[in-house]
Amino acid sequence: MAHKFPVAMKAKLDSPQRKRLLNPAKTLRSLGISAGMVVADIGCGTGFFTIPLASAVGPRGKVFAVDISREMTRDVRKRVAKEGLKNIKTVLSRENRISVASKRIDYCLLSSVVHELENRALFFKELKRLLKKGGEVGIIEWKKIPSPLGPPLRERISLAAMRQILAENGFAVKKTFSPGKYNYGIVAIKV
Repeated sequence: MAHKFPVAMKAKLDSPQRKRLLNPAKTLRSLGISAGMVVADIGCGTGFFTIPLASAVGPRGKVFAVDISREMTRDVRKRVAKEGLKNIKTVLSRENRISVASKRIDYCLLSSVVHELENRALFFKELKRLLKKGGEVGIIEWKKIPSPLGPPLRERISLAAMRQILAENGFAVKKTFSPGKYNYGIVAIKV
């Protein structure tokens, strides 16, 4: 069974340290998120990327904040209400079944998600169902190097291995980038 981020440690998800290491606004620009997009923030946690995504996609865009944790989606709903955001919808999901209509999504964002998956093939099949033709996936993962934060080194996925995972599951890599000292970013298109 893959290790899941413990909900009891959710405060770390929005810590000032994480914001310094992985600037959300800058990272979203690097991912290519733009106004009017429909984005699924899968594994949204407490909304580290969800809240800035609402701004990035603008009033004509939509953000689906997706998580397998009821507590995490509840936290996002509270933040959304507090900030008066109208373009975010929370979705409690199962890992390989997300309750969003087929071909509804322009972009799936996966931040620190892929290393936690039980069945990558089923998960990426579900992403392909969600994505419109030409839809993209943006992945942020931990570099396979020692760091003071993040999952154990043995659970991390190297950039080369991530490229392979994407290719095996019907995605073509469009670009890679470095969002922070300990993370890599990769954007791939549904083929």
